[in-house]
Amino acid sequence: MIKMMMQFGSYLKYNGFTISPASMNNAIASLEWVELLNQDQVYAALEACLVQSVNDREKFQSLFNKFFGDNTPIELEQENNVFRLQVEEFTKEMREGGDYISHILADYIEGDVLSVMENVGSDPLYRVVHDETSSGVGMSKEQVRQEIIKRINHLVDKAEDFAAVSFHMPREKREALSDFLRQHLMEVGALIEQKEFPSFGRRHLMPWEKQRTLANISFDKISLDEQEQVREEVERIAQKLKDALSRQKKRARSGHIDIKNTIRSSMKFGGIPFNVRMKEPNRKKGKIIALCDISMSVAFAAQFMLLLLYRLQNRFSKIRSFIFIRHTYEISQYFAKYPLETALQKAVSAHNIGMGQLTNYALSFRSFIDTYGNALNKDTTLLILGDGVNNHNEPKAEYLKEMADKVARTIWLNPEEEKHWYGPSSAMSAYKPICSDVVECATLDQLSDFTRNLVL
Repeated sequence: MIKMMMQFGSYLKYNGFTISPASMNNAIASLEWVELLNQDQVYAALEACLVQSVNDREKFQSLFNKFFGDNTPIELEQENNVFRLQVEEFTKEMREGGDYISHILADYIEGDVLSVMENVGSDPLYRVVHDETSSGVGMSKEQVRQEIIKRINHLVDKAEDFAAVSFHMPREKREALSDFLRQHLMEVGALIEQKEFPSFGRRHLMPWEKQRTLANISFDKISLDEQEQVREEVERIAQKLKDALSRQKKRARSGHIDIKNTIRSSMKFGGIPFNVRMKEPNRKKGKIIALCDISMSVAFAAQFMLLLLYRLQNRFSKIRSFIFIRHTYEISQYFAKYPLETALQKAVSAHNIGMGQLTNYALSFRSFIDTYGNALNKDTTLLILGDGVNNHNEPKAEYLKEMADKVARTIWLNPEEEKHWYGPSSAMSAYKPICSDVVECATLDQLSDFTRNLVL
């Protein structure tokens, strides 16, 4: 019982409680005066010894229930049956290996924190066997901790992939499932290392976040209700840029004086500048090849970028658009017939692209080179929009270099924050040196700034 109480104390500390040695001693001593099988008596004794503020009572009750009572995570209780079944399916897959570490992590995702807390602390040897399939006999706590940390990074990627292919759930629920699994796996790591853990996937905004605007919400965080608002804002930005282009063109007609040509044309008048010649600014009117990853993680960012480009297509001599997840397909012809949203749907349907597939950049680049390689020339700007998550496939950076060598410049737009570019499943570190520029394009403001620099 003392060992379990020490684990409970560590769990409270992790969740923000200040637990002094004296209060923990009092809590352990108080259990001698209550009936241990009576949960209400145990709760009252521990609350009296460990809760120092009235405001902490509700939080203490929640943590007590999670540790000693009903282990189902509160977040899971609020979800529908399909969501719960997917969580169960993921933990079932984890347990299929039968090893002790997988059982610990699966237990925590399902809400049982005891097996994790048994490995927090400094006891030299851990020899508890949970069932006949466990393999933790004789492992030291340090060995268990190291193995857990090593396993978490792999499982976080696996959880994201698992959620991505759960396409019988709507996009919003797939994202919530990914957040739920990632949060609980990362919490285990924080508990094991006994460090403070910033929670992922909060359901409610913190006070300082309530002032957020559409301009600075990351594309992968916008809600279904906000998508139409963002689309309208993209249209507004496109119109502003069109107006700026018109003003630029008008200024070009009145223009700046071309001194050299004015003097030359006025020589027949003895140098008197009767014929004033104007200098028109150089037009940035090259060709655009837009190559867009449309996997679940970046599909909306791709839509918004394509919408902006096509609203401003008069600024370029030609725009050709391509989409990919594992193979690359041209969709330019669909934009000539349909509105943007319909065009993308028609293209995905026509090419039978499975939106639940995992992105493979190497396959996609090779597919583009083999089928559309002659579209690239020195008058072309190659725009690639994608998060660079290659799902542990070989990046084959030489394919991107082959494409980049044929064009004037290669610009990679990444709709993820830069701090996430270099994870274990990402290929951005291999692709970045090849590109002329790599731009973080995670919000409407960033997309607007990039487009302005591209067209003006």
